[in-house]
Amino acid sequence: MAETGVRIDLAANGTAGAVAAARRALQTNNRSLFRSSRFAKREAVFAAPAVAVDASMAAAVVADATAAPAVEAPGVATTAAGKGGWKFKSIGAAAGKPAQYALMTLLLLTAGMAGVWKANVAFAPEMYDDQGMVPVAAAHAEGKNYAVFDLNLNIRRWKEELVARFASTPDVVILGASHWQEAHAGLVKSERMFNGHVHRDYWEDLLGVVEVYARNNRMPKRMIIAIRDYQFKPLEDRTDYLWEPGIPNYRKMADRLGLPKEDAWKTYPWQRMKERLSLTMLFNNVTRWFNASEYPHATAEKHFEHLDILLPDGSILWSGDHRAIFTQERAKREALKLADYDRQHPPKIDKKGVEAFDALLGYLKKQGVQVVLVHPPFNPIFYDAVKGSPYIAALDHVRGVAKDMAAKYGLHIIGDFDPAKVGCTPGQYIDAEHSNPACLQNIFNEYETLLPQLKREARKVKP
Repeated sequence: MAETGVRIDLAANGTAGAVAAARRALQTNNRSLFRSSRFAKREAVFAAPAVAVDASMAAAVVADATAAPAVEAPGVATTAAGKGGWKFKSIGAAAGKPAQYALMTLLLLTAGMAGVWKANVAFAPEMYDDQGMVPVAAAHAEGKNYAVFDLNLNIRRWKEELVARFASTPDVVILGASHWQEAHAGLVKSERMFNGHVHRDYWEDLLGVVEVYARNNRMPKRMIIAIRDYQFKPLEDRTDYLWEPGIPNYRKMADRLGLPKEDAWKTYPWQRMKERLSLTMLFNNVTRWFNASEYPHATAEKHFEHLDILLPDGSILWSGDHRAIFTQERAKREALKLADYDRQHPPKIDKKGVEAFDALLGYLKKQGVQVVLVHPPFNPIFYDAVKGSPYIAALDHVRGVAKDMAAKYGLHIIGDFDPAKVGCTPGQYIDAEHSNPACLQNIFNEYETLLPQLKREARKVKP
């Protein structure tokens, strides 16, 4: 959950029910946001024709048509339906023109799909619009924070736009998954740190995220690169899709390194396309906007009751709503739930991913970037629950990959999957994996203890 924020899944209600609920919301909501210029831009997306895109939606349309007389339009044949009113009979078919009917149906279907696509982009630009994170990065460049509905956004695009606007290069960058999302710059006292995490990273992200810094000539002195349990999970075994927006940058870095790339067909953002065409997603996005009391915007504030906050240092702050949800009872429940799954699904390691990471480390060494590897600690409740299972044995293999790379390139490793070795406690977690700054501080203390040695090593390798 913490990787994507809290989203209410209404898919079980069925498309027709979702559309009906959305219609009621549109008809009954009389808030002032109807008159706002920001809403007007989103209202315009409904000017395009909207048609049924699946069977359940078609049923809803027919039901509406039987409730009141239909308005006859050119080319549309209608027939009386007694007391039930009017029903659509066909378009062209009544005149014996099946080809014309098929063409008209295709055109209407295409127009409807385009309308759904456009509406999803308009009501969730931070997730689906390529330029949706530009206002966020622009605000950060001015030293402002940015409030958002939740973390259902294109975080890779956020970091890409932000790095391109850096006024200066940070001393150290932390790269990893959402385990690090609350790691604010103040956790490192003696250097200027930027939090470069992205949600649900895989080995392609290791390449893709570094590409952003290389392309913008913002390579830092040091990078702390996190290696998580499923870092090298094979592409065919993945069931999540947050990594898809990072693929273009991965492919560019693979070209820099002279590496073969993952098949374009397999890495194309199919899921993102499906989401833009989803009526359920449209219902979620529209009703979220209509029911909101606060809207995304740049701000100097650091707390909102209903909005999460993205900070210029790349970290996040939770809303009051989220903080209320993150109880210790919930954290324990989530930890045990994930443990039940992971015990039977140990991490697999893709050899291609390891080879690509090896090449990346060689590249960073040539660029003069010092790398420190780190393992994020789990919630003690989760870690205790998976002990003795195949998952722990697989976790040792992931540790082994990090140790081999450290030995080859002379790197240091800090942190550990075992929270006892880091000093983290159950009360510092919101679920099985995501800890708060109090836990993360222990890891960055390790880094600062290591820093004098890193600086000595850097002086030795200078020409």
